[in-house]
Amino acid sequence: MFRITLPLKYSTEARIIAVVLLIKLLIFTWAVFSFNFASNPNEDWISIWDRWDSGSYKAIATSAYLLTNTKLEDWAFHSHFPPLYPALIYLVSLFGFTIPFSGVLVSFISNILASLMLYKLAFYEFKDKQIAFSSVLFLNLYPTSYFAVSVYSESLFLFLTISSFYYLRKENYFTAGLFAFGSILTRIVGVVLVPIYFLYFIYNYYQNRKFNFQLFYLCLLPILAVVIYMGINKFYYDDYLFFLNEKISFNTTKHLIVPFKESYDDLIATFKFNNYKNQEFMMTRGWNAIFTFSTLLIIILGIKRMRWEYALFSIASLFLFASLSWGISNARYAFAIFPIFMILGSFKNKLLQGGVMGIFLVMLLYFTVIFTSGSWAF
Repeated sequence: MFRITLPLKYSTEARIIAVVLLIKLLIFTWAVFSFNFASNPNEDWISIWDRWDSGSYKAIATSAYLLTNTKLEDWAFHSHFPPLYPALIYLVSLFGFTIPFSGVLVSFISNILASLMLYKLAFYEFKDKQIAFSSVLFLNLYPTSYFAVSVYSESLFLFLTISSFYYLRKENYFTAGLFAFGSILTRIVGVVLVPIYFLYFIYNYYQNRKFNFQLFYLCLLPILAVVIYMGINKFYYDDYLFFLNEKISFNTTKHLIVPFKESYDDLIATFKFNNYKNQEFMMTRGWNAIFTFSTLLIIILGIKRMRWEYALFSIASLFLFASLSWGISNARYAFAIFPIFMILGSFKNKLLQGGVMGIFLVMLLYFTVIFTSGSWAF
């Protein structure tokens, strides 16, 4: 299997950080050398990571959700982005950094922290250092993990969500609830933690036949995050549910559908009509369908190895984006389902693991070039 090792005198944390830095350095270098700066003189090594949804994060970081110097449809679109990641970008920019650099820095540091927490969580579950380390490798080699160092909230969400589950397993319910609070204020999909932790509350009661009042933090803090986010929508948009009800931005093309129907239709169209040769089709439809069903397959293969909390989080997250039309970002959404990395890391066939890592790396390099070029890449 693909291995990276450092001398034993270094701590586990130092080894993980070194490996993550090595992988990210590879991705950064690959992106810079692949980009045509001569034809795009206004771009630099940071701006190529500032694409698409990054504009909303930057706008919120500089002007909150105010309708200032922005188009009406962009202002409405900003409502779909919770405030924590932009707030951190703003705080980092106070040290004299540009907003784009601050966004990359927040993402980069969050990615390292997410990797460290994933190692701790995987080791706690499997009591196996190699499984834990392999889980970290799968996280950082995942084909859409370039979002973890771009001006996107993916890595912060992963760090907060993984940390929440880690402290849940350690039965430190206040800290788990606090990290869940941050997770929901980073990405809307974090709301799946609310029913999961409510079910955990009930499960714990039936297991112990008594109430653990510390568990109220686990339930109340995530709900508080939802209330705050709704309050922001009310304050800036005069509608608690504006992010769900707005009909102004291009995001309104999303609506509920039969789960997996769009992905199934796109998967069939990919191969039946040779659309795999069409890059535009693949980047907007084909690859998203492939990632959706690949994630489903991994969850099915590993569901017996997972505790019910991870299984429920994985299934709920997958069904959430597979039940919405216009799934042009499904490949990115799959990256946030962190239990799949522990499942892949727990495979006993090392040759299979190495093969999957190799495929992931090739795809990561391919999609990185597309994204940093400014073309749509989920």
